[in-house]
Amino acid sequence: MSLYLTTPELAELVGCKPRSHACMKRWLERNHWPFAVNIAGVPLVAREYYDARMNGTAPPTAHARQSRAAAEQEPNFDALAA
Repeated sequence: MSLYLTTPELAELVGCKPRSHACMKRWLERNHWPFAVNIAGVPLVAREYYDARMNGTAPPTAHARQSRAAAEQEPNFDALAA
């Protein structure tokens, strides 16, 4: 078994055609999945990360941690009173 998802597997995950590499990359970026791009322009997702993400054991990405921290901060309402 390959270290990376095959193009058909990735297309099934993303919901696009196997030759639609731009669609795959866009989906991966929007959903904060780490990937590399090979010389042919095909996005590569580690099978180990895919398994961890599907099982709910993947560590949160840096973006998810930042978003959560930003959501937990309360705005300074005193600044509005001035």
